[in-house]
Amino acid sequence: YSPFLLQGGLELPDRDYYLSPAPRMAEIRAKYQTYIAKILELGGVADAQPKAARIFALEKKIAAVHASREDTEDVRKGNNHWATKDLASRAPGLDWSAFFGAAGLDKQAGFVVWQPRALTGIAALVQSQPLASWKEYLAFHAFERHKSVLPKAFVNASFAFYGTALSGTLQQQERWKRAVAQTDDALGEVVGKLYVARYFP
Repeated sequence: YSPFLLQGGLELPDRDYYLSPAPRMAEIRAKYQTYIAKILELGGVADAQPKAARIFALEKKIAAVHASREDTEDVRKGNNHWATKDLASRAPGLDWSAFFGAAGLDKQAGFVVWQPRALTGIAALVQSQPLASWKEYLAFHAFERHKSVLPKAFVNASFAFYGTALSGTLQQQERWKRAVAQTDDALGEVVGKLYVARYFP
Protein backbone atom coordinates (compact mmCIF):
# COMPACT_ATOMS: atom_id res chain seq x y z
CA TYR A 1 0.00 0.00 0.00
CA SER A 2 1.26 3.48 -0.88
CA PRO A 3 -0.16 6.82 0.22
CA PHE A 4 -0.83 9.38 -2.51
CA LEU A 5 -0.33 13.14 -2.52
CA LEU A 6 -2.92 14.84 -4.72
CA GLN A 7 -3.59 18.42 -5.71
CA GLY A 8 -6.32 20.23 -3.80
CA GLY A 9 -7.30 23.50 -2.21
CA LEU A 10 -10.07 24.58 -4.60
CA GLU A 11 -13.78 24.87 -3.86
CA LEU A 12 -14.90 25.11 -7.48
CA PRO A 13 -14.92 21.78 -9.39
CA ASP A 14 -11.58 22.20 -11.21
CA ARG A 15 -8.98 24.66 -12.50
CA ASP A 16 -10.98 25.67 -15.58
CA TYR A 17 -13.59 27.36 -13.40
CA TYR A 18 -10.87 29.79 -12.28
CA LEU A 19 -8.92 30.19 -15.52
CA SER A 20 -11.25 29.72 -18.49
CA PRO A 21 -12.15 32.93 -20.39
CA ALA A 22 -15.62 31.54 -21.21
CA PRO A 23 -18.45 33.94 -20.22
CA ARG A 24 -20.22 31.24 -18.20
CA MET A 25 -17.06 30.64 -16.13
CA ALA A 26 -16.60 34.38 -15.59
CA GLU A 27 -20.18 34.56 -14.31
CA ILE A 28 -19.58 31.66 -11.92
CA ARG A 29 -16.38 33.30 -10.63
CA ALA A 30 -18.27 36.53 -9.83
CA LYS A 31 -21.00 34.62 -8.01
CA TYR A 32 -18.42 32.56 -6.14
CA GLN A 33 -16.72 35.68 -4.79
CA THR A 34 -20.11 36.98 -3.66
CA TYR A 35 -20.73 33.63 -1.99
CA ILE A 36 -17.37 33.72 -0.16
CA ALA A 37 -18.22 37.18 1.19
CA LYS A 38 -21.67 35.98 2.28
CA ILE A 39 -20.23 33.03 4.22
CA LEU A 40 -17.67 35.29 5.91
CA GLU A 41 -20.42 37.76 6.85
CA LEU A 42 -22.58 34.98 8.29
CA GLY A 43 -19.54 33.88 10.30
CA GLY A 44 -19.17 37.36 11.78
CA VAL A 45 -15.93 38.11 9.92
CA ALA A 46 -15.24 41.81 9.43
CA ASP A 47 -14.35 43.31 6.03
CA ALA A 48 -15.85 40.35 4.20
CA GLN A 49 -15.71 41.85 0.67
CA PRO A 50 -11.96 42.56 0.45
CA LYS A 51 -11.19 39.29 2.22
CA ALA A 52 -13.37 37.40 -0.27
CA ALA A 53 -11.41 39.00 -3.12
CA ARG A 54 -8.10 37.92 -1.56
CA ILE A 55 -9.36 34.40 -0.88
CA PHE A 56 -10.48 34.05 -4.49
CA ALA A 57 -7.15 35.46 -5.75
CA LEU A 58 -5.28 32.86 -3.70
CA GLU A 59 -7.48 30.03 -5.00
CA LYS A 60 -6.89 31.28 -8.55
CA LYS A 61 -3.13 31.05 -7.98
CA ILE A 62 -3.60 27.50 -6.68
CA ALA A 63 -5.69 26.68 -9.77
CA ALA A 64 -2.93 28.03 -12.03
CA VAL A 65 -0.48 25.39 -10.77
CA HIS A 66 -3.00 22.52 -10.86
CA ALA A 67 -2.66 19.79 -13.45
CA SER A 68 -5.38 19.68 -16.09
CA ARG A 69 -8.08 17.05 -15.94
CA GLU A 70 -6.49 15.30 -18.95
CA ASP A 71 -3.08 15.11 -17.29
CA THR A 72 -4.61 13.92 -14.03
CA GLU A 73 -6.27 11.01 -15.82
CA ASP A 74 -3.01 9.95 -17.51
CA VAL A 75 -1.49 7.25 -15.31
CA ARG A 76 1.89 7.62 -17.04
CA LYS A 77 2.10 11.21 -15.78
CA GLY A 78 0.77 10.40 -12.32
CA ASN A 79 2.82 7.42 -11.19
CA ASN A 80 5.64 9.37 -9.54
CA HIS A 81 7.25 7.87 -6.43
CA TRP A 82 8.95 10.45 -4.20
CA ALA A 83 10.87 9.69 -1.02
CA THR A 84 9.59 11.67 1.96
CA LYS A 85 13.11 12.90 2.72
CA ASP A 86 13.30 14.51 -0.74
CA LEU A 87 10.08 16.55 -0.50
CA ALA A 88 11.78 19.53 1.14
CA SER A 89 14.14 19.88 -1.84
CA ARG A 90 11.71 18.82 -4.59
CA ALA A 91 8.77 20.93 -3.32
CA PRO A 92 10.24 23.66 -1.10
CA GLY A 93 8.07 26.17 0.76
CA LEU A 94 5.95 23.90 2.94
CA ASP A 95 7.11 22.51 6.29
CA TRP A 96 6.68 18.90 5.26
CA SER A 97 7.72 17.52 8.67
CA ALA A 98 4.97 19.49 10.39
CA PHE A 99 2.49 18.62 7.64
CA PHE A 100 3.07 14.87 7.85
CA GLY A 101 3.29 14.95 11.63
CA ALA A 102 -0.15 16.56 11.85
CA ALA A 103 -1.50 13.96 9.40
CA GLY A 104 -0.02 11.03 11.33
CA LEU A 105 2.22 10.17 8.36
CA ASP A 106 5.59 11.14 9.80
CA LYS A 107 6.84 7.53 9.64
CA GLN A 108 5.99 7.17 5.95
CA ALA A 109 9.05 6.63 3.75
CA GLY A 110 7.54 7.73 0.45
CA PHE A 111 4.48 8.84 -1.49
CA VAL A 112 3.02 8.59 -4.96
CA VAL A 113 2.88 12.20 -6.15
CA TRP A 114 0.15 12.22 -8.76
CA GLN A 115 0.48 15.85 -9.88
CA PRO A 116 4.11 16.90 -9.29
CA ARG A 117 3.73 20.37 -10.81
CA ALA A 118 0.78 21.11 -8.53
CA LEU A 119 2.62 19.87 -5.46
CA THR A 120 5.68 22.03 -6.10
CA GLY A 121 3.49 24.98 -7.08
CA ILE A 122 1.28 24.85 -4.00
CA ALA A 123 4.30 24.40 -1.71
CA ALA A 124 5.86 27.50 -3.30
CA LEU A 125 2.64 29.46 -2.74
CA VAL A 126 2.71 28.55 0.96
CA GLN A 127 6.03 30.36 1.16
CA SER A 128 5.39 33.25 -1.23
CA GLN A 129 1.85 34.35 -0.28
CA PRO A 130 1.20 36.48 2.82
CA LEU A 131 0.35 34.60 6.01
CA ALA A 132 -2.72 36.84 6.44
CA SER A 133 -4.10 35.61 3.10
CA TRP A 134 -3.69 31.98 4.16
CA LYS A 135 -5.46 32.70 7.46
CA GLU A 136 -8.40 34.26 5.60
CA TYR A 137 -8.47 31.33 3.18
CA LEU A 138 -8.43 28.79 6.01
CA ALA A 139 -11.17 30.64 7.92
CA PHE A 140 -13.46 30.48 4.87
CA HIS A 141 -12.68 26.80 4.30
CA ALA A 142 -13.40 26.02 7.96
CA PHE A 143 -16.90 27.45 7.49
CA GLU A 144 -17.23 25.50 4.23
CA ARG A 145 -16.23 22.22 5.86
CA HIS A 146 -18.81 22.58 8.65
CA LYS A 147 -21.62 24.45 6.88
CA SER A 148 -24.03 21.49 7.04
CA VAL A 149 -24.10 21.74 10.85
CA LEU A 150 -24.07 25.54 11.04
CA PRO A 151 -27.25 27.68 11.18
CA LYS A 152 -29.73 27.44 8.35
CA ALA A 153 -28.50 30.66 6.72
CA PHE A 154 -25.19 28.95 5.89
CA VAL A 155 -26.98 25.99 4.31
CA ASN A 156 -29.27 28.26 2.30
CA ALA A 157 -26.36 30.38 1.03
CA SER A 158 -24.48 27.22 0.08
CA PHE A 159 -27.42 25.80 -1.84
CA ALA A 160 -28.02 29.12 -3.62
CA PHE A 161 -24.48 28.97 -4.98
CA TYR A 162 -23.58 25.28 -5.37
CA GLY A 163 -27.10 23.99 -5.99
CA THR A 164 -28.63 26.73 -8.12
CA ALA A 165 -25.89 28.97 -9.58
CA LEU A 166 -23.38 26.17 -10.20
CA SER A 167 -25.61 23.15 -10.89
CA GLY A 168 -29.00 24.59 -11.89
CA THR A 169 -30.94 22.82 -9.13
CA LEU A 170 -33.93 24.95 -8.19
CA GLN A 171 -35.12 23.27 -5.01
CA GLN A 172 -33.11 22.07 -2.05
CA GLN A 173 -33.72 18.54 -0.82
CA GLU A 174 -35.91 18.36 2.27
CA ARG A 175 -34.01 18.67 5.54
CA TRP A 176 -34.94 15.19 6.78
CA LYS A 177 -33.61 13.63 3.57
CA ARG A 178 -30.34 15.53 3.93
CA ALA A 179 -30.12 14.37 7.55
CA VAL A 180 -30.66 10.73 6.54
CA ALA A 181 -28.01 11.03 3.81
CA GLN A 182 -25.47 12.53 6.23
CA THR A 183 -26.19 9.84 8.81
CA ASP A 184 -25.72 7.20 6.14
CA ASP A 185 -22.41 8.78 5.07
CA ALA A 186 -21.11 8.92 8.64
CA LEU A 187 -22.60 5.75 10.12
CA GLY A 188 -23.80 3.69 7.18
CA GLU A 189 -22.52 0.30 8.38
CA VAL A 190 -23.73 0.83 11.95
CA VAL A 191 -27.22 1.95 10.87
CA GLY A 192 -27.33 -0.88 8.32
CA LYS A 193 -26.58 -3.41 11.06
CA LEU A 194 -29.48 -2.09 13.17
CA TYR A 195 -31.77 -2.12 10.12
CA VAL A 196 -30.90 -5.72 9.27
CA ALA A 197 -31.34 -6.80 12.90
CA ARG A 198 -34.83 -5.28 12.96
CA TYR A 199 -36.17 -6.27 9.55
CA PHE A 200 -34.36 -9.50 8.63
CA PRO A 201 -34.88 -12.38 11.05
